[in-house]
Amino acid sequence: MRNNNPHSGKTIQAVLLLFWALYFSLVLGSNSTDALKALGLLPTDWVFASGNYALVQKVVGIYHSPVWLAGLFYTGVLVWQAVGAVLLWSAFAATVRQTSQYQTTAYRALTVTIGLWAAFILADEFFLAYEMSGLSATHFSLLIAEIGTLLVFRKN
Repeated sequence: MRNNNPHSGKTIQAVLLLFWALYFSLVLGSNSTDALKALGLLPTDWVFASGNYALVQKVVGIYHSPVWLAGLFYTGVLVWQAVGAVLLWSAFAATVRQTSQYQTTAYRALTVTIGLWAAFILADEFFLAYEMSGLSATHFSLLIAEIGTLLVFRKN
């Protein structure tokens, strides 16, 4: 039986977008502070830092890549996460306000962030990172979780 209430399901959509916006904002924050530590702009004992820069160095190091390549990849990830976070916050706001473009806004945000997980999975394969315990599984799990969120926004 179909619910004809125009706001049915909108609360779960808003909650899911809020979750992803918060998640990407926190990850961006911890990855950014990790970058600042790597640049020597924060003390080495700074607690709120992801440790992902060292992980990226290890992953790309399998091919004896130059040091700058890890920094380039890490910067690209930070930019991608920042764009994703901004788009997710925008989609959350549009969903809460129920603008006419809320679904399109959500699709745009989720497409960008799903693309990040897909890029990580491809990088895992290229750099043989799947050999690192749990890394690929985490990327796959996050990809599937976001695809699930995207399905909540499917057009009727």
